[in-house]
Amino acid sequence: LGSICEGSASPSAFELGLSGFGPWRLEYRVDYWSWANANSGNPRFVDRTTSHTSVAMQHSTLKTECCEPGLYRYTLTAVSDERYQQLQRLAPSYSGSSTEENLTVVEHRITRSPQAELRAYMPDGKPMDVSTRGTFRRKQPVIKHCLARGQSRSDGDAQTWANVRDKLPVFRVEFEKDGLAPFQAWVEVFPASGPSEVIVIQDINGYSQAISLPEHIASQIGRYHMRLVKIRDSRGCERQLVDPSEVGIGRSANKGDKSIAGGIEIEYIEAPSARPASSSPAANPSHNVCLGDILAFDLRGLNSWNVDYIYNGAHRSTSANKHLFRRIADEPGNFTLTRVCHRSANDCCSDFNNLSYTVHDIPRVRVSGGKDVYQDILEGDMVDIRLDLVGTPPFTFTWQRRGLAADGTASSAGGKVLESHTVKDFDGFSYTISTSSEGTFEVTFIQDNFCQYPKD
Repeated sequence: LGSICEGSASPSAFELGLSGFGPWRLEYRVDYWSWANANSGNPRFVDRTTSHTSVAMQHSTLKTECCEPGLYRYTLTAVSDERYQQLQRLAPSYSGSSTEENLTVVEHRITRSPQAELRAYMPDGKPMDVSTRGTFRRKQPVIKHCLARGQSRSDGDAQTWANVRDKLPVFRVEFEKDGLAPFQAWVEVFPASGPSEVIVIQDINGYSQAISLPEHIASQIGRYHMRLVKIRDSRGCERQLVDPSEVGIGRSANKGDKSIAGGIEIEYIEAPSARPASSSPAANPSHNVCLGDILAFDLRGLNSWNVDYIYNGAHRSTSANKHLFRRIADEPGNFTLTRVCHRSANDCCSDFNNLSYTVHDIPRVRVSGGKDVYQDILEGDMVDIRLDLVGTPPFTFTWQRRGLAADGTASSAGGKVLESHTVKDFDGFSYTISTSSEGTFEVTFIQDNFCQYPKD
């Protein structure tokens, strides 16, 4: 008998050539060697033997077994008819050693249908998932893959797609090596919404074949599902893994149930980004900020983040639940935002090397060494008032002279502004005012190369 495939809908059968007076009573034995038995056909290593009795008419057939793959040997051992009711023992007669009409031993092989699974690998070949073999469960682990900013495939962005293709996960159909190539495979891909697509892979000559996904799916941000629908080998044996009535429908067609049996669930997550908020001093292209400034950064991505930064050599980490991350510059030195990660996928991070800032102290000025000085001036005499500037030149500052209070004492609150002068782009650290006029002298505004007081 010829071989048939495992699970064949039309089991093979062999006809019985009977002579005499029916009905006939038959005794026969079935020896079975499993598909994995390396000694198939050797009676010493038979896996299972069963004996049967059957009543046959003139034109009868004996159906072969159809389920377990392997070698079946059917041996007619005895026969009787209506006239000779005592069972007559039959000598074994194999194909090739006797005429076809006198065969008493027939062999029949059920070929195992091909076995395959879907696997996901990192571009460097490291597996990303557990095997999908036999896992037609309702829920499967989700493989999360982090795409760096700019790696997602946007419409019309063909150049970007070409640049990042080699950084994407690789999905493969892997066949067991007892199958016979070339193979065929049908893979169904579910996008996040809408109908699924079935990819047919022809002429798979090896035991592992990469799946070429459509570009509009391959690196889109979001979650999609992939499962094997059917596989076939060169003998025409196939394994149907999904009910054909369930192929080609979208997630929403499954009565609101968005889970899909079997296969691989993968989610592409775009790595978070951080950029200086446009209204924040952090947006200053020079990356120089001042003490007391609030450094604000716009965070993009999922709704919660872990933020790492270094402030004056101290490494710190904090969480952020809003899209705007703020940090007050409360001491002079250096501030660097180094990394932002999604809290829900903490291995999906972005590192930064362009968010470093120098925090400068506020410029200061001391009038007459910072002391209150009261000095009488004789008519015609001059007095020098020294201003000591602290900061980074050049300085711009404004000094004023106010009139004395009604009682003749110095008072910045009560005196009227009698004169005001602004000195610009002064490169020194000490400035002298020579005057013969009475009043209270004070500096109301100072600015150095980076900062100013008061702020606008």
